[in-house]
Amino acid sequence: MSAQVLSLPRREYQTRLNTTRQQLLAGGYGGLLAFSGYAERDGNVCYLCGHKNAFPYSPKTEQVSGLGYSALLVPTEGETTLISPLGFQTDALFGVERSRTGTNFARDLGQAMRETGLNSTKLAVAGGDVIPGIYLDEMKREFPETRFEYNDNLLTELRMVKSENEIRLMKQASRIADKALSTAIDRIKPGMKESAIGSIAREAAMEVGADYVVRDRVQSGREMGRLRWPFASSKKIRRGELVSIDFVGWVGKYGFDILRIGCAGRANREQRRLIEVAGEATEAMTQKLVDQGEIASSLLVLEKFNRDGFHVSPFGHGIGLEIVENPYLFPGVSGRLRKNMVLCIEPDVRWKGKFASIENEVIVKAEKPEVLTKLPMFLE
Repeated sequence: MSAQVLSLPRREYQTRLNTTRQQLLAGGYGGLLAFSGYAERDGNVCYLCGHKNAFPYSPKTEQVSGLGYSALLVPTEGETTLISPLGFQTDALFGVERSRTGTNFARDLGQAMRETGLNSTKLAVAGGDVIPGIYLDEMKREFPETRFEYNDNLLTELRMVKSENEIRLMKQASRIADKALSTAIDRIKPGMKESAIGSIAREAAMEVGADYVVRDRVQSGREMGRLRWPFASSKKIRRGELVSIDFVGWVGKYGFDILRIGCAGRANREQRRLIEVAGEATEAMTQKLVDQGEIASSLLVLEKFNRDGFHVSPFGHGIGLEIVENPYLFPGVSGRLRKNMVLCIEPDVRWKGKFASIENEVIVKAEKPEVLTKLPMFLE
């Protein structure tokens, strides 16, 4: 099996399966039904066996259904089964003993449940917010003796804290993202289209080893900070405008997500002040990311920036196999941080009708967090 394809050691996947089965037994479950979706929601199945969905979501018909989704059945005892419409990459898997690759997802899942003896037991369901309810409804009708119990925490808790091997891969991904974004910002010039800047970043990332770039949200001037479609438009960048690039993709199955701001020319004093405060806010949140630190504390530290007309909002999330993972760093979220969580820190700063955000990837450590993103806060 190619070490380049199976990005983690086989023993790590085995440990994950063993730990999952122990938790299933402790909870009185007969097995686990883990669901994944295409691209940004395929973490559950990928975590357990390395499978990533390579076909996008598609319409359901009577003959064809479930394209873009996958499921892994893990009995507490017995063989695992991967249900992956249209197929999978054999040399990228570990621990998959059976498989079904037809084009009727619910039918293949039902047959797999019967074959593994999970058609009349208490079954933990991870990824209930990923799979459309129509498929679980079919399972409930077909197997009335099976008790389906949503239990996302079973895998979420395991996935939040990264192993040293995962951190190694995420450091590699961060280096590639840094290189791509630096290249793109260095080439910003007045008159260029936003889409051209995104293309430069994407090409640079793929050239140095990215697996997939899912989006490059490029926005300039007053467009910065708005939710809009398309992400990178044909808008031409004017001289003196700030340009933000939110850059997202994967390397070695693990994600990167960073945001930096450049300028088409030389930034003025107000622009520099805005970016300076954005960088200071990101740094202030970052310094609170220590083992057993409270999430609420990392948010409250930003209150001191709400002066002189500035309004700073906390924003952050975990990252790993998926771009947005638990925990969230939003107002109202409680809980404590743990060593080796990897987080994206990106507070929003608004001032005089303008927006800025600086996003770093950060590893939670015992005493001082480790910042993976090495780019300067502002690249002019």
